[in-house]
Parts: sequence; C-alpha cells; structure tokens
Amino acid sequence: MSGDESLVGAARAGKLDRLGELLAGGAPPDRPDTEGTTALYAAAVSGHAEVVRALLAAGADPNLASLGDSDGLPLCGAACWGHDATVGELLAGGADPNRTESFDWTPLKWAASGGHTGAVTLLLKHGADPNLPTRTPPLHLAAARGAVDIVRLLLKHGADPSALDAEGKTALDAALRWTGVDIEAELRRRQAEMFTEPGYEVVVTRTEQDDETELISVSAGRPGEFDGAESEMQTGHGAIATILEQRMGIATPVDELLRRAMEFRYLRPTAAEARRHATERPAWSEAVRVLRERGDTATLEQAIELAHDPDPLYRTFGVDVLAEPEFRARALPLLRRMAREETDPVLLRAVVLALSDHGDVVALPELLGHARHADHRVREAVGYALTRVLPPEDPLETEELVRLTEDDHEYVRDWATMSLGLLEADGPEIREALARRLDDPSQVVLAEAARGLAERGDRRAVGGIRRLLADPELDNYTLDVALESAARTGDPGLHADVLRCRRLAETHGLHAVWRDAFRATSR
Repeated sequence: MSGDESLVGAARAGKLDRLGELLAGGAPPDRPDTEGTTALYAAAVSGHAEVVRALLAAGADPNLASLGDSDGLPLCGAACWGHDATVGELLAGGADPNRTESFDWTPLKWAASGGHTGAVTLLLKHGADPNLPTRTPPLHLAAARGAVDIVRLLLKHGADPSALDAEGKTALDAALRWTGVDIEAELRRRQAEMFTEPGYEVVVTRTEQDDETELISVSAGRPGEFDGAESEMQTGHGAIATILEQRMGIATPVDELLRRAMEFRYLRPTAAEARRHATERPAWSEAVRVLRERGDTATLEQAIELAHDPDPLYRTFGVDVLAEPEFRARALPLLRRMAREETDPVLLRAVVLALSDHGDVVALPELLGHARHADHRVREAVGYALTRVLPPEDPLETEELVRLTEDDHEYVRDWATMSLGLLEADGPEIREALARRLDDPSQVVLAEAARGLAERGDRRAVGGIRRLLADPELDNYTLDVALESAARTGDPGLHADVLRCRRLAETHGLHAVWRDAFRATSR
C-alpha cells in the first residue's frame, strides 16, 4: 500500500493522528488512491469532520471531485448522508454549495432528497441556490419525500413553487402523488417486487421526526443479512400540498383540507400513532392554519357545521378553526357550551385551547371546571389557558393554577408553572408555588419556575438558574429560558456559570442571549 493510499485509508477510518503523520511526512492531500478516491471525499462521506478540517488546513481542494467508484464532490458526499458538522467544515473551508456533480446533483439536492434538515439549513445559509436549473429541483425532491421542514426552508429562501421538473411537473404534483397514500404498504410492495427470491423478508421501522412527520423505512433481505437496500419516506405530503397551494394562490376546498387532516386516521395503527394524535400532525395544523387565515363568513359557517358533526374528530377540527379571534362573536358561546357538554378528551383539549385563544374572562368558569379532569391533556390545556383568561394584573382565581403546578404529569406542571410565572400579578402564594418547583425533576419546569421568580426579583431564582446552567446537555428552549433569567436577575454570582456554558449556547445558536446574560452578570 502506497503512502497516498494510506492517507485515503486513514481519512476513511477517521484516524486523525495517522493522517497527521502522513501529511507531515509529505503526502499530498489531494492525490487520489489507485481507485481515484481522494482523502477529503473519503472523510466527508464518512462524516469525519475533524479529519476534513485537518485536510483542508493542509491545502486539500474542497471542490475537487473524487473519481472511480467513489465519484463525487466532498460536499455532496457529506450532504447526502446528513453529516452536518462535516458539511459545516467544508463550507467554512471554501466548498462551493452550488457546484454540480454527475447526473445533475448538487449538495442541496442530496440533502433535500435525504431529509437532512440540518444540512439543508447550512447550505442555504452559505448561499446554496434552490432555483439552479436542474432536471429535478430540490423543492420537488423534498415534496416527494414528505419532508415538511425542508419544504418550508426552501420556500423561505426563495424556492419557486411553480418551477417545473424535466417531466413538466411541479413540486405540488410531487406532494399530491403521495397525499393520502398508505406509504408503508406502497414501500412494502416496491421491496417485494425487487426481492422475489425465497427467503427474503421485509422489515419496517417508523421513526418520529422533528417536523412531526414519521420516517417510514422499509428494507428487504435474508434474516441477518440485510444488504442495505432500503426505501424510505416521510409522511408530510398532505401538509406540503397545503403549504404549496397557499403559496401558489390556490384556494383549496374545505372538504379537501379536511380529508388531508384526517388521512392518517384510516391507516394501520402504530406505536407512534398512539403517542401523536391526528390533531398533532402537520397536515392537520396546516389545514387549520389556512382556514383560520381566510377568516371569512363561508369558512365560519363551515366550521360551525363541523363543530356539530356526529364524529368527535370532525367536531375537533371545527373547533380548531373556530379558535380564530375574528370568529369570536359566534364562536365563543358555542365553545363555552361545548366545554360544558363534551366528554371526548381530545375534543375537550381543543375547546379549552380555543377558549384560551379568544382570551375572554367569561369562559373562566368553563376552564376551571376542567382543571381536575382525569386526562392530562385536558389539564395541560387548562394550565396554558388560564394565564390568557385570568386578568393579568389582578387575577380573580389562581388556586387551580397553583394546584396544577403540582400535578403528577410533567407537561401539566410545565404549562401551569409557565402560566403562573407569566402572570403580572405578584404575591406570597404565587412566589411560594414557583419556589416549590425549583426542586422539580423536570428541567423545563425548573426553568419556568426560575423565570417566574426572576421576573419578580426573588433571589431564590439564582439557585435554580445555577442548576440549569450546570447541565451540559440542556436543550435549546430550557437554556434560552435559563440565560434570559440570568440576565433578568443580573446577579454577579451567576457570572462564572454563564461563562461556562458559552460553548453550549453557541451550539444552540443562542450567542446573543448568552451575551446579554454575560454582560448583565458582569456588573
């Protein structure tokens, strides 16, 4: 094995020390091995970000295509597999996000087709053009996959929803092809057609995604010998069709929006389905959003009709539309009556949240009537709603809200604690309830309690904030709340804690919030 081949092998294996030795010994960073593979491509496609950084520092060309069996650009290889850190290193090192490799593929197309939201975000931030002339635009690929967040990102960065692919189809056509389809059954059928020999079996996995879709992956092979031949797709096509239609000025009929909202109701149940109700899927939320934005009399009448439907899920959809404040005059009396009469917990949750959107204190009796409901989803909604209905400066009733902060269910405590903390009112009862949550096992509840105390100038917030900032795995939202609370207190005793979490804050994109906390605690 030659020295150059060893460099490629070290890069592929992520052996940073060995790579450094070879480079120090004079191995050219761009010379390919006997198969035509470059070290930078091997490292990029394998996701070895530190190796990529070292090769770039040694002078490797980020835009040099690898040849042979490993044919492609390093940035395309990293984007194809969703190696976000590696994509970032290549872009920082001068990789061109708009360079095209074989068969008309760009890094953005690879990332979009693979559902890699992080890579898409990085590429667009560094100037990737979603409208480059190509046989199949990135928007079409994301729409065909069912990747809702990527479609939103591409549209936000100027992707043309009316653009045509080589077959004269739009991205909307790509989404409508799969809207309402049993994706798992279709992918199973495809794999069965590919693997017809006896002894092959099909394995299906379903994974919840950050954009509230499911990733359905179907692979076929002999038991224990799966060869990686896999088909996968996300379940966001209905939502994407609605998003694209609105962007293109197409007024989708209410019946069609309703059908999309209900589409997963009729498919086989899954473990994820049990955790995520139909009302929490993007096709539902996008349909509701579009109808609420219309805000016209015809939509109001159709929503009222749905709210009287025999099917509780149809009534739930109607209630979600009636939450539009423009509909208050006719919606509020109906929603209050439904709050008193309905029993389905999903529907009741929707009614409570709709009443919170209208924010009228007249609904307080109905909300308080469900503060001790047996279903945590209803109690959670009440905890959220009370702060929007209670008079902020002089709340008439906080007893139930305080009690909800001590609920057995984490989500109920979370919303109730946030609501209590955000009230403009102050007093010993409110402060003591927030202080009790400083020992909560949930970091989110703790953060809401600390914020509520910090807003009231209560020094007990400092201890809670310190606990939060000491956690190296704090999520984005909780860290944001903790840093804002630290800035609010301006306590110099938190300065060292804020300083220690700088790297975590930058990882979460919270540098500005961190800076404010750093300055406030420096006094």
